[in-house]
Amino acid sequence: MDKGYESAELCRSCGGACCKANGCSLSPEDMLRELARAAFEERDEREGVRRDCSKQSSGKDRDGLPSGSELESWLRNSQCAIDSFTGKAGPCYYIRMRHKCFTFIGVDAMGECVAFTENGCALPYERRPKGGRYLEGRRDRHCLQHYTREEMEQDWKPYQLLLKEIWCRWHDRLENEGVFQRCEEEYMRWQREKRQKTEKRQKTEGEKR
Repeated sequence: MDKGYESAELCRSCGGACCKANGCSLSPEDMLRELARAAFEERDEREGVRRDCSKQSSGKDRDGLPSGSELESWLRNSQCAIDSFTGKAGPCYYIRMRHKCFTFIGVDAMGECVAFTENGCALPYERRPKGGRYLEGRRDRHCLQHYTREEMEQDWKPYQLLLKEIWCRWHDRLENEGVFQRCEEEYMRWQREKRQKTEKRQKTEGEKR
């Protein structure tokens, strides 16, 4: 795994502004690592054993890609979502961290990363997506993303059919069932509650001074 940029102190000083705006992007390597972890944890749970699966490889089909059912099952139960952007060749589907209160189909343009906590990222550094590892923190808060869209478009090219198929199969269904609207309402409610807790804590701290 490439190390990237460790900017813990700078991120702590700004309070994780980037993490509050978007979930960071995975590379295919990140996805395969997490697929492998999920597969081994599921197997070990059935067999009642524990092992270190962080360096195992995911099972793949004859084309070297995970099967559609494996990928879809993992996405639905993971902290990740399919999203897209317009690249040089048109729409590019990729995987990023989910946003709080939302689903594995990314229709939310912005939102706080599901792994972000008051103490920073909940994931250990070796499990953080490449978009997080390659974000260079800057003191002026104009942070630099070194995992570019051009690189992402190239990395995710072999997975376009798989990701698009899953996204298309679920998007209209979830939209028609009102899931996206409920997610938006839940996110607004969560933000209000978070703001109220912050205001209450600040008031309490002010009274103690």
